[in-house]
Amino acid sequence: MSAAEKLLARLPDAKPSGKGWSARCPAHEDRRASLSVSEGENGGAVVFCHAGCTAEAVCEALGLTLADLMPEDPSTLSTSMQSHKTRGKGEYRRRRQCRQSNGQVFATAREAVAALEKKHGPRSAFWTYHDASGEPVGLVVRWDTPEGKDIRPVSRNGSGWQVAGMAEPRPLYRLTDLAHARRVYVVEGEKAADAARSIGLVCTTSPHGAESAGKADWSPLVGRDVVILPDHDDAGRKYAGAVAGILGRLDPPATVRVVELPGLPEGGDLFDFVEQHDAVESETLAQRINDLADEAPAWEPEKPEGDGLAWRPFPVEVLPEPARGFVVAASKALGCDSSYVALPLLVALGAAIGNTRRLRVKRAWEVPPILWGAIVGESGTTKSPAFRLVLRPIRVWQQKALEAHATAAKAHEEDMAHYEKALTAWKRDRKTIEPPPEKPEAPRAERYVVSDTTTEALAPILLDNPRGVLLARDELAGWIGSFDRYAGGKGGGDSAHWLSMYSAENIVVDRKTGTPRTLFVPRAAVCVLGGVQPGILHRALGAEHRESGLAARLLLTCPPRKPKRWTEADVDEATERQLAEVFARLYGLESATDEEGRPEPVVVHLAPEAKRLWVAFYNAHAQEQVVLSGDMAAAWSKLEETGARLALIVHFTRWAAADPSLESADVLDAESMAAGIELVGWAKGEAQRVYGLLGETEEERDRRDLAEWIRRKGGSVTARELQQGQRRFRTADEAEEALAELVKAGRGQWEPSPPGQRGQPTRRFRLSTVSTSTEIP
Repeated sequence: MSAAEKLLARLPDAKPSGKGWSARCPAHEDRRASLSVSEGENGGAVVFCHAGCTAEAVCEALGLTLADLMPEDPSTLSTSMQSHKTRGKGEYRRRRQCRQSNGQVFATAREAVAALEKKHGPRSAFWTYHDASGEPVGLVVRWDTPEGKDIRPVSRNGSGWQVAGMAEPRPLYRLTDLAHARRVYVVEGEKAADAARSIGLVCTTSPHGAESAGKADWSPLVGRDVVILPDHDDAGRKYAGAVAGILGRLDPPATVRVVELPGLPEGGDLFDFVEQHDAVESETLAQRINDLADEAPAWEPEKPEGDGLAWRPFPVEVLPEPARGFVVAASKALGCDSSYVALPLLVALGAAIGNTRRLRVKRAWEVPPILWGAIVGESGTTKSPAFRLVLRPIRVWQQKALEAHATAAKAHEEDMAHYEKALTAWKRDRKTIEPPPEKPEAPRAERYVVSDTTTEALAPILLDNPRGVLLARDELAGWIGSFDRYAGGKGGGDSAHWLSMYSAENIVVDRKTGTPRTLFVPRAAVCVLGGVQPGILHRALGAEHRESGLAARLLLTCPPRKPKRWTEADVDEATERQLAEVFARLYGLESATDEEGRPEPVVVHLAPEAKRLWVAFYNAHAQEQVVLSGDMAAAWSKLEETGARLALIVHFTRWAAADPSLESADVLDAESMAAGIELVGWAKGEAQRVYGLLGETEEERDRRDLAEWIRRKGGSVTARELQQGQRRFRTADEAEEALAELVKAGRGQWEPSPPGQRGQPTRRFRLSTVSTSTEIP
């Protein structure tokens, strides 16, 4: 019986699909047959759950192990790099699993690897990393499995060794070889680096995958001659660009060349190049690569348009299911950027957790899941539809809760009438020794979402809802503007209260009307969500709100505009229902109580590996912040804790979705922390972009708007076409003058009229290469 047949025997609902089979995944509650099964080229079985379950989780649910997916004859396993090269979500999930560790410390690296082999079988290969003195500090261990490569890191921890990634900043591979090299080559992966060394090239790479280039110490390459040989795919080029950018920022910078090796297959690398030319002598092959490097121009960073910073798509892949599936489906259905759905969703999930949980990063530092998010864009950029789609289940529950409260309030009125009548009778009966009738308690309105912007209106709502609430407004400028209206134009009263509510701190509100006049609200918690146009946001966030830190607390997204296209795509009912079930379970979380019976948050602790990731992030973030000033320094100070807040939200979203890999709701693991760090990394880049946009002069903004309009029209235009398409230019001469300003600013160049054109020659303006600041990479 083959490995695939062994697996299918335990999946009675499996049906043929394409070149394999599909079945309901046994590792989660599956209603849509999201598990794919196929036979690998080597005779093993390949399983993939489209909902995100790992192969290990699927096997465990079926009473099997990963070894059962192997072919009967292990010698048939391919050793070629290409046969196991995988990209995308599957690889990302394996990288996340690599970060997990039970915290066990071994006396030697050999013992740590032996423990891994006991669990995963004999390793396929391993590579050793050394520090500058030549001492080993880490290993990268690899297994070749039917579903692709599986990588596990081992690192030195004090006097022992641990199954965990190396501490940051991480050393480069073969560090001691780099000291006296005239030229250093950089590749993606240790196997390719070894292939370079086999033909006499000095080569290195960064540890722990292509996404971790920024976590390595590249300082040994200061001022050096460096040649990057990228893998032949988009991910390889992205890694090359990331490394080139890092090397270009060294002091002094390295001289960098990026050389794409000829004849590589899709996904191929230097290892494949060497295999293709195995008949060529090593020295000849090395010289051929050196010649290509000599001919290549020095690398220069691409000049982005507009704000001068590259736009990075939202990292949807780090969101847990079903949030990830909802964001993908909703953004496709609305034709909007995924961040317009993802950011509101994270804020709403944080509000659902509310005051029931806090993450303890150290004894005196506990983090709430409170986020403030603003989706920034001009009119017509689908801000409001995305906003409403995310809030739809919450608004439905809110409507039902208010209807129930209206019914209870009506019944309370009748109870009060009976009470008043009984109280009057009791007062008249002077001889009675009975106590007075008990006054009925007024029903409390259960609130999920509010639009009130003053703390005077919010205080009684928060007293009745100690979990906290979500403030949701289509136009967020009204919320910011309310600070000035209700504080004598100085913005001090409500603004101070809001700063406290961002951290779920106690507030005291003095009301002008109502009884009692003074309200004490413990742990006042409000998440904030809304949309706003860039110009309005710039005016609303005046100097006072920037100096107070209120602006720095806003998570911002302002993706480049793109033309809308009609689509029949929609969010299916099952996806919406799964997300609604996650919200329902989060709203079902209960707080703990103190000695006096008052609600208080349940404290969630960090797993050892999650703590290690947090400390590394904290230190790297602090290093970034030390060189910042003004608005960016303020934003960085708040984004520090945001990483932990996002990790807490991801953690309980996984819990609410019954993620089988989650070991405990009360212990935040490495996977959730890694996701939080990835998300805040995106938020940091977007903060830089948006602050750059808000800081533009009117002239710069007009140039950027014009360049984006030309890009949407295909990237080139004549003065006449511009004058006809943009009515602000009354004549073709005015349009030509505007295009000349773009040329002067380095945004493009004039193209001569094509040969043979009849009539008066007409030159055409063409934009320079479109930057990643306005185009999806």
